[in-house]
Amino acid sequence: MARVTLPEILNAVTDIFRTTTVLMPGETVARLFDVQAYDELTEAIQDIPAIQVFLDGITVDSNTTTDRHTMRVGTQKSTLSLVVRTFARQRSNVNDDMAAVLACWDAVEATLEQVSLDCQPFFGLEAIRSFHWTAAPMLYDYARVLYVGIEHTLTLEVF
Repeated sequence: MARVTLPEILNAVTDIFRTTTVLMPGETVARLFDVQAYDELTEAIQDIPAIQVFLDGITVDSNTTTDRHTMRVGTQKSTLSLVVRTFARQRSNVNDDMAAVLACWDAVEATLEQVSLDCQPFFGLEAIRSFHWTAAPMLYDYARVLYVGIEHTLTLEVF
């Protein structure tokens, strides 16, 4: 199997959100997220809701010939931590902010759950063998503007 590159992984994860839609509170038509991959990040948020996907860190296991494979071939597993940062709206009234956050949160969760249900290859890449995520509501100060949103941390197991 050919080695998968970091740009390939980041683009594969980013691409699943390019068709994700959200029905924002008070609106009657769902809209697409403005999705930015690691090489598309901007100095300011151009349109909301928005999603940014970028690498947060990597842990690589030591190579071994005694586990995970037969015939003593050995393998190294990399654990990648990716950030999926969702900007729901510019900070305003807390009740409106939380309604927007929950709508975006639900849309991102539904997209990730669908990837999980689709089974392997996850994100269309054979090298990604498993993944899980955590999420938390966030207040972002981006270019001196406050936004409310969600930060998902995806943990990918890559062989």
